[in-house]
Amino acid sequence: MVRDHNEDSFCSLRNRRLFVVADGMGGHNAGEVASRLAIESLLEFLSEEKIREIRGNDEAIHQSMLDAFTHANQAVMAKAATDETMQGMGCTMVACLLDENRLHTCHVGDARCYISEKSSLRQITTDHTSVTYINRTDASNNVVRIPRSVVTRAIGFHSQEGPEYHKTILRPGCRILLCSDGLWNMVDHTRIEQILLNAPTPENASETLVTAANEQGGRDNITALVIFY
Repeated sequence: MVRDHNEDSFCSLRNRRLFVVADGMGGHNAGEVASRLAIESLLEFLSEEKIREIRGNDEAIHQSMLDAFTHANQAVMAKAATDETMQGMGCTMVACLLDENRLHTCHVGDARCYISEKSSLRQITTDHTSVTYINRTDASNNVVRIPRSVVTRAIGFHSQEGPEYHKTILRPGCRILLCSDGLWNMVDHTRIEQILLNAPTPENASETLVTAANEQGGRDNITALVIFY
């Protein structure tokens, strides 16, 4: 409802059972470029052939997802190095691969993965953020310290800490949500839980979640990718 361009990107590849959401950062259109390039690079690494090769092997999937994020990171950094207008661009990203009853999740930043199960909502990912404070002057000319969340891990930047990986056992009826912070910053945990529980289809769930975020002001780009297991 506020921004004039969309820096989020996503993909939903049912044939590979691979799903990704990325949220761009950077000036001008650089965030949009970063999120799109990160996903393209990840899909290049996790090709249909690669996924056929690793399917059924938890350790191989774990390592391949970490390697795919490294591949995406290198691609975004290389692009930024060739174009001054894109220096400092990057993105947060969350990806999940379904393999039988196991959900393999990898992420950097504050793009999230949730699982709704038995009328409860669980956040699988951990936000890679820290809180800093900026000083602002109010109407009475008093200095006010405003908390600000800063992403500490992202695609497009050197980091001592790599992406975070989780393996989760799924049960029939689980509902999976991948989303950018434009959703969870606007819609509280309880409302997300209710929408996922009551939606008749994944499409309806994602549309309702985006609508809910916009009704709360929609200050950021909103992406909600929902999977019914």
